[in-house]
Amino acid sequence: MQHSQSRAHDPSACSQTSHLEELFEQAPEAVAILSTNDRVLRANKEFTRMFGYEPDEVLERLITDLIVPDEFLQSSQEYTRQLNDGRRIEVDTIRRRKDGSHVHVSLLVVPITSAAGEHLSNYAIYRDITERKRAEEQLRESEARFQAMADTAPVMIWMTGTDALCNYFNKPWLEFTGRTMEQEVGTGWVQGVHPDDVQACFDGFLPAFHARKPFTMEYRLRRVDGEYRLVIESGIPRFTGGGEFAGYIGSNIDITDRKRAEEERERLRQMQADLVHINRVSTMGELTASLAHEIKQPISAAVIDARTCLKWLVRDQPDIKEAREAVTRIIGDVTRASEIITRIRSLFKKGETQRELVDLNEIIREMMALLHVEAGRYSVSIRTELAADLPNINADRVQLQQVFMNLMLNGIDAVNETNVAGELTITSQRNPDDQLLVSVSDTGVGLPPENADKIFDAFFTTKSQGTGMGLSISRSIIESHGGRLWATPNSDRGTTFQFTLPNDLKDS
Repeated sequence: MQHSQSRAHDPSACSQTSHLEELFEQAPEAVAILSTNDRVLRANKEFTRMFGYEPDEVLERLITDLIVPDEFLQSSQEYTRQLNDGRRIEVDTIRRRKDGSHVHVSLLVVPITSAAGEHLSNYAIYRDITERKRAEEQLRESEARFQAMADTAPVMIWMTGTDALCNYFNKPWLEFTGRTMEQEVGTGWVQGVHPDDVQACFDGFLPAFHARKPFTMEYRLRRVDGEYRLVIESGIPRFTGGGEFAGYIGSNIDITDRKRAEEERERLRQMQADLVHINRVSTMGELTASLAHEIKQPISAAVIDARTCLKWLVRDQPDIKEAREAVTRIIGDVTRASEIITRIRSLFKKGETQRELVDLNEIIREMMALLHVEAGRYSVSIRTELAADLPNINADRVQLQQVFMNLMLNGIDAVNETNVAGELTITSQRNPDDQLLVSVSDTGVGLPPENADKIFDAFFTTKSQGTGMGLSISRSIIESHGGRLWATPNSDRGTTFQFTLPNDLKDS
């Protein structure tokens, strides 16, 4: 008995009890000790703070009256039965504050028993998880928005985890392949890739994945109808809010039709280039006689000067001065012949379009030099009115030479049909829109009203030997340079062809 009294008054035991009391009151979770019939025997400070009660308002009150919403009464009663059977409760649920507001809680309740196994009371811990639930709800809403966006996106979308295996495909992907999510996840999607492209797929993706870098690649993917379609795939790494790598997200776009359209455009472009070249060669063929005369003239002059030079040199007293002048003329004549041949070669040459800075007036003068013999054959004089302040433009010199050749020959032929001498006038200037404007005007037979709208149509011609391609090709060349070509009848006689070219260097 004395021994018991000494233990009861043991200072260390009192200190331990006080310490436990303090731990109970200062616990960061809301704690309540409940009787077996759900009355509150004790509650700590966090419990009264969380639920908005004063300490003396909760004692001996039913927990169901205090904090259990009506819609959760049935589940709460079920928890009590389970506790009476010796089981513990661990659930996420909702409880009510004194002011009627609700709070999400993580609830843990364990039965307290005596050494003999008698059920004495229940120990309940409530942890506020409202913020977690709010975050989870926001995450669910975000995922729902992503799902809705992904399933209505005009592209196929996929995602991987950190293991490089695909774990998601959107609705457009599944509709394209005609397969289910279960069939596609992991490496299932590989079954739809063309066998010849599988290795290239992994070679394109895995190095980027390990380097955590974006990537782009093309491969063939089988559509639901069995056709392999060319797709372009792009992927980028994704990261959590904390900066941790979370996998990849990417998209695929079917570019088969676009590729075919590009190939068709390239085929048509090549056909047009061939037509342009054929037209150029055909026109040059028609000018054979004039060109032969054009080249023969300086060569003949050079021969005469060479003989003259020899004559001055074989004298008993060689006349070096006269010989030097003759040689100088030879050099000039040969240089002129060389320039003519160079211009002709460039017009015969077939090659890719080459844009460079060109002087439009210089091209006009070049074509005048090339065609002046042809014009002279039909008593056509060529006159120019060229603006001195024209800027250089970015254009294909040979193509513009072809346009001038077509328009000038067209004017010469029109004058020839009148059987009288005529004139071809070429002007260059800037128009009010700061574009370059060129006119080629003739005094020929003029535009027949019934053919005015047809002259630029391919294969339309009024000439017995014409191909009907010159004006059509000229218009396509000018339009490819961003300009416009048209024709109008002159008030007296003849026709004026005009075209514009953009001054694309005006802001440079």
